[in-house]
Amino acid sequence: MEKQDVIIVTDPGVDDATALMYAIFCGQINIKLLAVAGGNGPISNAVNNTLFLMELFRQDIPIAVGLDHPLKRPPVYALNAQGKGGLGGLKVNPKKLKTKPIETPAKDAIYDILKSSKKKLPIIAIGPMTSVAEMLLEHPDAKNYIKEIIFMGGTKEKIYGRPYREFNISFDPECVDIVIKSDIPLVMIPMELGHFAYLDKEDIKRFKHTNKIGKIYAKMFKKYYDFHVGHLGAAVHDVCAIYYLTNPQCMKMEEGHVELKYYKDEKEKFGYIDTSYDKKPNALIAVDMDISDFKYDLFETLKAAGEILNTHKN
Repeated sequence: MEKQDVIIVTDPGVDDATALMYAIFCGQINIKLLAVAGGNGPISNAVNNTLFLMELFRQDIPIAVGLDHPLKRPPVYALNAQGKGGLGGLKVNPKKLKTKPIETPAKDAIYDILKSSKKKLPIIAIGPMTSVAEMLLEHPDAKNYIKEIIFMGGTKEKIYGRPYREFNISFDPECVDIVIKSDIPLVMIPMELGHFAYLDKEDIKRFKHTNKIGKIYAKMFKKYYDFHVGHLGAAVHDVCAIYYLTNPQCMKMEEGHVELKYYKDEKEKFGYIDTSYDKKPNALIAVDMDISDFKYDLFETLKAAGEILNTHKN
C-alpha cells in the first residue's frame, strides 16, 4: 500500500502524542512536516515535546515552529488538562534533546511542502490552526495545493443550552474563521468522538504491559485529565483525526455547514463552531465511529511501534 503524504499541525499534548505514534507506525502515512503550535502549552513546551517524541521514535521528520500566541489574542493554555509540561505525567528535559527544529517558520514551511508536492496534500490539524491561517493570508494560492483540511475541534454538544468551549477552536477562533472561509474542503472531527473512543483503565493497563513505548504512554496518561472522561481514563481525541484518513470506512460522516461564531455572557466570550444542516454544506462532519476497530488498530500500531524500534535498535 502506498503511504499518504500529509502535513500535521500539532501542539503536544498527550492526545497529540498518541496521534503522532499512531500516524508514524500505522504504516499508511508519510509525514512530510510537523508544524508545531502553541496551545496545550507554551510553544517552547510544544516544540520540546515534539522533538522528544521524534527522537523516541527515531524519526527525522522536519519540525517547524509557529507563533507563540494566537493571531489576535493572548494565549490561554490547557495546562490543567495536559500537565505543566504538556505530556501528563512524563517530563521532558530539554537539555537532553539532540535535535532542533528547522529555521523556516511553520507558515512558510507548510507552503513550501505544499507547493513542491506533485499531488495535493491533506493537512491534519490536531492543534490550533494559527500557522495554516497565517499561510493562507500570506500565500492565497496555497489553497490550490491542499486536498483537504482534517481538523480535530469543535463540538455539537451544548451544555444547558449554550455552546461548549472546545479548546482547539476557542484558543484561536480568528484563525479558524480564516480556514473555514477559505473554501478548502473541510473534515471536522468533533470533540465528542474522543469521548466515544477514550481509553479506559483496562486499556491503559494494556498500554503499560505491551512494550516500552506503552509504558511511556501509560505514564503520560496517569496525569492527563479530560474534563468529560475524568478519572474513567484518557480521551484520545486527536487520534480520531488521523484515523479518519487511514480508516474512513470505520467513521460515520454527514455533510453539514460549519461556521465560526462567538458566545458571550456576563462571564466570558469565546469562539465556537456552529454546525447546521439547513445551509449549504461546506464540511464533512464525523458523527460516530467503530470503537472496537479503533482500539484494535491503535493497539496493533502500538505493538508495531515496539517491534520496529527494537529491530532498529538491534
